[in-house]
Amino acid sequence: MRLANRVLLCVLAIFILSAVASAQTPRSENDPRNQSPSVGTGGPVGGPTGLFTIYDGSTLRKGEFTFSIAYSNYDRDPGNADITDIPLSFNVGLNDHIELFFKTNAQRGIKVNNPQNLSSFYLPNSQGFFAAGRLGSGPAIILAPSGPNVGTLRGTAVFRPPFFPAGNGNPIFNTFFTAGQPFVQFPFIGGAGPNFGLGPGFIATQFGFPGFSTAIGVPVGGNGNFGHASAFPGMGSPVGSILSGIVLATTVLPCTALTGNCRPPGLPGTQSPIVVPTSFTTSPSYLPDAPFVNRLYGQSSFTDFVGGAKIRFTSPNNPFGFGLIPFYRWYGDKADNAQGFNQLQRGASPGGNLGDFGLVAFVDARLSQHVNLSVNSGYIRNSNPKSSAMNGAVLLDRPDEWLNGIGFDFPINKHFQPIAEFRSTQYVGGKTPNAFNNNPVEFLVGTKIYPKRWFGFGAWYRMHLNQQDRGHFNSKDATVPVGNITGVFVPERGIIVVPGTSVPATSNGFPLGFVPSSDPHGFGFQFFAGHRNSREPSILPNQPPTVSLSASSASITLPCAEGFHSSSNACPASPSMSVGLTANATDPDGDTLLYTYTVSGGRVTGEGANVRWDLSGVGPGKYTATVEVDDGCGCISFSSTEVTIAGCPDCMPNIVCPTVTVSCPDSVMDGSPVNISATVASAGTPPVSTYNWSVSAGTITSGQGTSSITVDTSGKGGSTITATVEVGGPDPSCTRTWSCSVPIGTKPNPPRKFDEYGNIRFNDEKARLDNFAIQLQNEPGAQGYIYGYGSCGSEGQERGNRAKDYLVNTRGIDAGRLVVVDGGCKPELKVELWIVPQGATAAPADTSGSVSPCPDCKKKATKTRRGRRGEE
Repeated sequence: MRLANRVLLCVLAIFILSAVASAQTPRSENDPRNQSPSVGTGGPVGGPTGLFTIYDGSTLRKGEFTFSIAYSNYDRDPGNADITDIPLSFNVGLNDHIELFFKTNAQRGIKVNNPQNLSSFYLPNSQGFFAAGRLGSGPAIILAPSGPNVGTLRGTAVFRPPFFPAGNGNPIFNTFFTAGQPFVQFPFIGGAGPNFGLGPGFIATQFGFPGFSTAIGVPVGGNGNFGHASAFPGMGSPVGSILSGIVLATTVLPCTALTGNCRPPGLPGTQSPIVVPTSFTTSPSYLPDAPFVNRLYGQSSFTDFVGGAKIRFTSPNNPFGFGLIPFYRWYGDKADNAQGFNQLQRGASPGGNLGDFGLVAFVDARLSQHVNLSVNSGYIRNSNPKSSAMNGAVLLDRPDEWLNGIGFDFPINKHFQPIAEFRSTQYVGGKTPNAFNNNPVEFLVGTKIYPKRWFGFGAWYRMHLNQQDRGHFNSKDATVPVGNITGVFVPERGIIVVPGTSVPATSNGFPLGFVPSSDPHGFGFQFFAGHRNSREPSILPNQPPTVSLSASSASITLPCAEGFHSSSNACPASPSMSVGLTANATDPDGDTLLYTYTVSGGRVTGEGANVRWDLSGVGPGKYTATVEVDDGCGCISFSSTEVTIAGCPDCMPNIVCPTVTVSCPDSVMDGSPVNISATVASAGTPPVSTYNWSVSAGTITSGQGTSSITVDTSGKGGSTITATVEVGGPDPSCTRTWSCSVPIGTKPNPPRKFDEYGNIRFNDEKARLDNFAIQLQNEPGAQGYIYGYGSCGSEGQERGNRAKDYLVNTRGIDAGRLVVVDGGCKPELKVELWIVPQGATAAPADTSGSVSPCPDCKKKATKTRRGRRGEE
């Protein structure tokens, strides 16, 4: 289900991205070069547009797609493996720069010609031929079994003898040939391990393992999808991984005084049963692309799946192209069960648990019409194979891949395209050491034939330039030191000393037992078909230009009329009535273009693609400008744009507030009418149209509704009357009321006669004057008036002065408060005393009954007599 989901997601992504792609640039019919998918295999993944294993700088255009099927045979080391892949791919163009691709390896066959060079043939469920029809497991270098009796050898590298059942023709060596790894099925853990030929009764048991039967231990360690491999006690190599070190050659040593069965009964001489490895590795040897293969010929199907994109950064017609190819590769077979591991042992794939992530950079240069150069460099981050059947153990720390290559293709014509490639794969990064690591360097030469631009064939020859043949080894002889058991005390023999020795590991400078590779040759062929967009004809007809006319502003809003304004302030006071017109025109043929403008209002100034449209003086409405573009070759194109001129939608009259002055008299007396008026000092907009008066006291007797009123003040003495006018007509935001105030005086009491007397004695007169003085003192603000009416001459004035003198000098009345009035001549002497309250007006002298002319006064005779006090 996981595989089906991934395939479904990949297909959905391709179709979704295809739906949103943009238009494409057509290729020229004169270009002889065609596009077809790369095949890949042996490092690069197939699918993107390219040569055979090199990606070029081209991408499919929108609507173009290709299906491809290929047969690819190539050689890999170690193991002199001959691999055949049948990749299927599909790629589709999205636009000028992006294509998507999907690839799967539909069929794989792998033939291992030198199985003894690969650790995968030393797994517990793997067997090799010891003789015709006789199978067994080969010798190996493994991590010591981890059991309760292992002792000091725990965690060390030990020699695992071969396992070949009895009947090999040498019964003396039966113990040795049954000391190795018996056949155990996946997942191996807990199965029988090698016994190393140790058991009760052997002299050597005190120096090595005691007699026991080992079991393959539980893997330990391991660091996930991209870390180091787990350790597999009793099965894997000392450096980690499920793969063991390999033993290519062994030798039989003579027995010593401490080891070997030197005296077998019934035999004529001593025997030499000591077998030691002479050419061996402590690290595993594996094919990075099929590390667990254990078949001389294995077949599998749908081994891997790849989805990705090819992204070109430069323009499609640029002779220099570069870009990136990101992709994701995942595997259908895992080591989680016997079925999945069986496929891995058939060589299906490395079985990476998480899948692999790749990124390849490509550079492409069109050197000439018939020569194209492509250069690639990429990196693939490979995940590790894990097994849930082995408690999640990491079987191998896979190396990452650094891919580099250069390719030339020679499009002689649109049907024939020779190709030459040179490429390499470097295995880098943290990884399980590979004893016979080989970074393949290859050369490919072939051709692609295109009967039509949308389908064709390809064929190539492929050569592995650095295979592990004898010529790639430095001839150097080497020996392996062998340390014998020595310095052991043997009862009745004392301390036995056995010197060490050495054995040869090479022959004529070549490792003993190593089988060199002998077939570097590969080949392949491809068929592809799809769809290609029509190309531009070699001689193009004249094509009309394209033009799009645009205005710098789509609308102009006129200002309000004089005396009006915008209530929202959104309308400009002085808008620009000039609009820029821009004609964006292109001509496919590169012809020089002539621009002609017509407008429905206003006028156009300037020339060329950028002009000004002057709309000064036009009224509200919609106006059209049209440009005519002529390429001079008979093709004309048109484009129009509109500008709307609108009046301000929220104009309103300008507001001018009036200035009104209300005038009142300084003061009036109680009962006097008051005239109050309102004067408009400065007219407003809108103007004053009505007057509405109100007073705080009194009564408006006339003028209501006009600019002047009369107010009755009767009874309002001692108060202040405030008159307020509210005008109508101005904007509500303006001040609409004005006031003034007038104080109302209180009317004084009228003058009153206090007393009058005739020609009486002075003492009596003084009594009258004393009462008058008291009254004046009771009314401090009042004045006293003394009216004197004489009967002759100035008698009235004289009697008034005498009364005043008495009041001032005797009664202490302020002289300023006393007024003497000569009332004229009467028939008889009379004096009137008046009180004039403050503010009142004195009454005039009474002239009724006046005598005129007034007679002179008679002089009285002088008579000496004793008068009484108070008389004159």
